[in-house]
Amino acid sequence: MNIEALYHAVDRVRGSCLGSHSREATFLRTYPVLLSAARLPVPNPVDDFLRLASLAYAWMPQALRLETNHLAAAARALDAARGEAPLLSEPSIDAIAGCLGSLVGAAKVLHLANPAVFPLWDPRVERLRLQEAPTAYHMGQSSNYLRFIAEVRAIAAHPLFLTFHHDYCTAYQARLQCLKIPAYPLTEPRVIESAAAELAGG
Repeated sequence: MNIEALYHAVDRVRGSCLGSHSREATFLRTYPVLLSAARLPVPNPVDDFLRLASLAYAWMPQALRLETNHLAAAARALDAARGEAPLLSEPSIDAIAGCLGSLVGAAKVLHLANPAVFPLWDPRVERLRLQEAPTAYHMGQSSNYLRFIAEVRAIAAHPLFLTFHHDYCTAYQARLQCLKIPAYPLTEPRVIESAAAELAGG
């Protein structure tokens, strides 16, 4: 995955207007609301984790099920992830994934907690990265999510990224306007993940 390949997503977004009742259009409409809800202060880290998990699982194909033995560790890891420059480590991500039973779910929770650092991640995006369908085992390894985060950071540091960011966001806002959705900003990780998902067919 590189910025040259991602640039093709600009034309895809620019050339399409999703159906107003589609799942994708509903996600676009609810996404800023989820982020706003995730930013509201909650003094108890466990309650904060439960809130973000509930928000994230509104967009997961399966129902939220918690491994409560891991709840306290997951809440601590999520609280640490909210920092401006959180430590990215397998144990902290594994703590959240272990509580949720899903690394993809953990990525969604982490994104809601800190969208400037953690991108969304799912099999579609990973299929684009690998150029083949990822196995369930692959999607369960936090090291692979960390590699994706590193790749996202490398793309964001590319000299052409500011131009790509502007062009992609302009096309994205035009799509929102077509759907009569008020414009909202996208973080760098969200721009890159969204472009990858667009190219992957999502």
